[in-house]
Amino acid sequence: MATLQLNHIARETSDVARLAAFYEAVLGFERVPSPAYSGFQVAWLRLPGSPDAALHLIERDPTAAPVAVGPGAEGAPPSQLPRRHHLAFSVADYDGFVTGLKARGTELFEKTQPDGRTRQVFFFDPDGNGLEVTSSAAGSDK
Repeated sequence: MATLQLNHIARETSDVARLAAFYEAVLGFERVPSPAYSGFQVAWLRLPGSPDAALHLIERDPTAAPVAVGPGAEGAPPSQLPRRHHLAFSVADYDGFVTGLKARGTELFEKTQPDGRTRQVFFFDPDGNGLEVTSSAAGSDK
């Protein structure tokens, strides 16, 4: 079997500009050139430390089936995210990152893994997609 590598993660949204601005401001993503589609907007983003994986934000098709109810549904708390769908990232300055989230007024949930070293914060992006940022190195067990 061929060895696979992550190419991109796609998220649909009703507001591409708002969601791209969130990922740029809060998580440090940078915009990269993206195709110009007729009829809908997109934004392609990459993390400077992970240039081989992209985040594709795609304008939701209003004629498509309704969005499935997920962990970011109205009223769902971030404490449900450790066992639900989410994207996970690592950060060297965990405390500084969490301080920044709190300054933005972001509702969040923090926990520490049984090893006592790996700290995690869970929160939602503006479209209700679950996010995790961890103090441990990328690729560690979650």
